[in-house]
Amino acid sequence: MSQHDTLVTEYIERMSGAILDDRYRPQLAELIRGHSGIYALYKDDTLYYVGLAVDLLRRVDQHQSDHHRGAWNRFSVYLTARDEHLKPLESLLLRVYSPSGNKQSGRLPGASDRKRALAQAMKRRDDSLRAAALGRASHMPTARKATSPRPVTTARSTRREAAFAALPRPLHLQADYKRQSYRATLLRDDTVKLDGVIYPSLSAAAVSIVNRSMNGWWFWKYRNSDGNWVRLVDLGTDAG
Repeated sequence: MSQHDTLVTEYIERMSGAILDDRYRPQLAELIRGHSGIYALYKDDTLYYVGLAVDLLRRVDQHQSDHHRGAWNRFSVYLTARDEHLKPLESLLLRVYSPSGNKQSGRLPGASDRKRALAQAMKRRDDSLRAAALGRASHMPTARKATSPRPVTTARSTRREAAFAALPRPLHLQADYKRQSYRATLLRDDTVKLDGVIYPSLSAAAVSIVNRSMNGWWFWKYRNSDGNWVRLVDLGTDAG
C-alpha cells in the first residue's frame, strides 16, 4: 500500500504531557510540527478529548493553557496524509467514545441512520413467525385440538388483547432471565424501550435478551392492581 492510499501515515500514542516541556520538545517538534491529523487527550488511561488540527503540536500546546488545562496528562497524535477525511474521522471517534471533554457529539453528513429500517425488518420477522405459528396451529391433529377448543382460545385471546389495550402507557415491564432482571417500558405505540433502544414489539425486545425465538407476551411481566408482577400472557384470564 502506497502512502497515497494510507489515511494515517504516522502516530505516537499515550505519551506523557511532560514531554511537551523544554527537555524533549525539540525531538517531538521534529516529528509532528506542521503536520495535520487527529489528536486525543487522556486523563491517565481514560479518554478525555478528541480533536483535529492542521498543526498538531501547536494545538496540543494550546490545550496546556486553555480551559482543558489540568484535565489531561497524556496524549496521542495521528498524522494523516490527506485532510479531506479529518472531520468525518473526528466525528466518528466522538460518536463511538463520547469523550467527557467534548461538548458536541460527532455529526456524519451524508450518512443514513438505519435504526428505523432495522426496527421495521424486525417487525416483519415477528409478523412472519407469528403467521407461521398460527399456520402450524391450524394443522394440529383433531385429538390434540380437542384438549384446547378453538372457540375458548379465541375468546381468551380477545379478552387478553382488550385488557392489553386498556393498560396505561407508558407501562413499566420486567423480566427475569438467567438470574438477571431486566426493565423495559411499553410505549404508547406499543413499541418497547429497552436500554435506550426502541424495539417494534414485545417479542423483539425479548429476543434481544435471549438471542432466540421468544414469545414476548410470556416473557414480559407488568405490575397489576394488586402490586404483583404477572405475565402479560395472563391478561384477561380473570374475566368470565
